[in-house]
Amino acid sequence: MKHIAYPVVFSFLISVILQLLPFPAHAFLGGDTPSPVRAELFSAGQEDGTLVVGLHLTMDDGWHVYWQNPGEAGMPVKINWELPEGYHAGPLAFPAPESFDGGGMTGYGFEGEVVLFSTIHHEAGPGTDGFGEDLFPLRASVEWLACSDLCIPGSAELVLVSSRPDQERLPLGSHWRSRLPLQAPGDILAADGAVLEQQGNAFVIRLGFSGTEAGNIRAYYPLTPAGGIDFDGIRTGQGGVVIPLRGTEAPESLSGVVVTSEKAYHVEFPEVTVSPAGLSGNPQAAGTWGALFSMLGLAFAGGMLLNVMPCVLPVLGLKVFSLIGPAGADTAHRHTSGRMLSLVFAGGVIFSFWVLAASVLVLKGMGEQIGWGFQFQSPAFIMFIATVVFAFGLNLFGVFEFSAPVVSGKLGKAASHHDSFGAFVSGVLATTLATPCTAPFLGTALGFAFSQPPLLILLFFTVIAIGMSAPYVILAWHPAWLKFLPRPGEWMYRFKQVMGFILMAVVVWLASLLGTHGGAAAMVNLFLLLFIVAFIFWVIGLQTGPGTPTGKQFLVWTVSLAVTVGAYAQLMPESSPVSS
Repeated sequence: MKHIAYPVVFSFLISVILQLLPFPAHAFLGGDTPSPVRAELFSAGQEDGTLVVGLHLTMDDGWHVYWQNPGEAGMPVKINWELPEGYHAGPLAFPAPESFDGGGMTGYGFEGEVVLFSTIHHEAGPGTDGFGEDLFPLRASVEWLACSDLCIPGSAELVLVSSRPDQERLPLGSHWRSRLPLQAPGDILAADGAVLEQQGNAFVIRLGFSGTEAGNIRAYYPLTPAGGIDFDGIRTGQGGVVIPLRGTEAPESLSGVVVTSEKAYHVEFPEVTVSPAGLSGNPQAAGTWGALFSMLGLAFAGGMLLNVMPCVLPVLGLKVFSLIGPAGADTAHRHTSGRMLSLVFAGGVIFSFWVLAASVLVLKGMGEQIGWGFQFQSPAFIMFIATVVFAFGLNLFGVFEFSAPVVSGKLGKAASHHDSFGAFVSGVLATTLATPCTAPFLGTALGFAFSQPPLLILLFFTVIAIGMSAPYVILAWHPAWLKFLPRPGEWMYRFKQVMGFILMAVVVWLASLLGTHGGAAAMVNLFLLLFIVAFIFWVIGLQTGPGTPTGKQFLVWTVSLAVTVGAYAQLMPESSPVSS
């Protein structure tokens, strides 16, 4: 009976784990894992010597892509053309979007399907045949961020084969072109002014309109600049729009898209003026302390809840394993070890969130629109983190061990603890894998944080990191609360191996993300890199066992990492073209 129990229990645990992972089971059971978004180009005809091209995006049920202003989170769809000399492309034209809520953050975009429009111009201008068949095919690269319960970046290399209008898709193109924002005549819809008003301790911007459509406004979608706006609280009615502010920033001007019962119109307010009634406080400061502390509380709670989100599941078991301590150690040693490792793990989490905060500040300074999980837009990052997760899995399988060189004194005794580096890396890994997911309360706090000055952004990311690592630290410093966990023993080694298989499943999921950027070729490059890494770390395990001199360890690790970096640089993925 004992021999039957272990396989049954492990099979049950694995089946439960597969249901909780942030990707479907067929992602690593050999099934096909297509992108949730499919893209194609088609010609919508020529107008005044300009070629109009439709970009048709089709999303799976429950998935959406983002508008030119994605809202509080997300990335807009982008297209880059490869055009011959004498041709250039205009900005991508977006129809009026719809709004949706994801993890407490308001976003703007499209579900089901959408057609965006790109115009290609010829320098010779109207009256010339600048789009003859000899010009084609034309190539374009498209990037998007698709979100459901988690967000997956995607890209495609598309080909436009002709300028002749696609008769089959023209009705679809006409439908979406009717939703493109127009410049409204003044008698239809005129922007009368934007006024900053005070309502209690809160501040709002009231947009006034006139014209025959002023009483039929259904929605307002702000464009940049939009710092300080509470996207979720925008209200329409009575011939105007009310935009609540939050945080410490009020925009000096506004532009956006107004949707009426008939059409969508582009509107601009060059200046936001102060209400004649005046303000009893400063919108840059009044009423913000209460909001700030409440949002910091949400950030802390959201950080704690990240620990139970599917994205963090693969390293959750590793944290519990570290709390228990190594088999064969006495209770006092396990408790001391667990406390130290909890602080090291927290340090890894906080360090990772500081790196994310610094990246956010740099990208915001460059004028980029960023959101939670933005780094997964980069194929280079996906390949890098897949390699790190794979190496961590090899460590759990016992292929090699993390060990610090032996140095003298008390510092050397602390540094040589064989789990310290692993705990720090575990904190970094947990943070990295958490970013494609969001947790309750976290979205609201992040939406608030992204509109704040740099120091407050850093504060919010620090609080989220403290919240994420707090349960681990608290349990480590109160070991009596761990009595529900089994005692150390042989099962711990089996548990490590099961966690190793889960990390390998995460690698397959990351490979599928990489495949959305570069197709099968990118995935093959990744698997080749992982093969090289597996061999390198096998050699490290052979050459850096217990008792190995420090000089030899340093040489082996230096050479091995140099070879790994070289292989990574050679195998960076490239997108493969997709005809349309």
